[in-house]
Amino acid sequence: MRKLAAFFLILLIATSALAQDRPAKFVEEDVRWALIAEQIRVSLESTHESIKTQTLKNVIVFATLYRDKIDLADQVRLLCNTYEKLDSAKHRRLTLAALQAIGSHRAYDFVLRNATKAEFEEGRLVVASVLNDYYLSRNDTTPG
Repeated sequence: MRKLAAFFLILLIATSALAQDRPAKFVEEDVRWALIAEQIRVSLESTHESIKTQTLKNVIVFATLYRDKIDLADQVRLLCNTYEKLDSAKHRRLTLAALQAIGSHRAYDFVLRNATKAEFEEGRLVVASVLNDYYLSRNDTTPG
């Protein structure tokens, strides 16, 4: 009996020692991206203008730089509905740019039906501007 207890004690110590060698992951990567997509949906419905502005900018960044990790196709309908309800010209421009950044067939179809050629070109500039701001903010926070 003592040998069996000693064996289980050694097994317990060895198991805990092996478990510590692996780095802890709090959330799997695919779950994290799904949570980001859900947060975008919730934030787009916010009544706070600053939250809506930042969320639209985040959509542009995620759709452009992380399109292989996050699928924003489900947000296209929400963005289209948001665009139709917005009074703010700034948010309308950002919404069109976000739809252009997502680039799905449904998003482009909506942009082409609801934007003039000048607004379409402006959307491309807005995407570039948001990405530029994103890279500049990253460089400002990088130690060095």
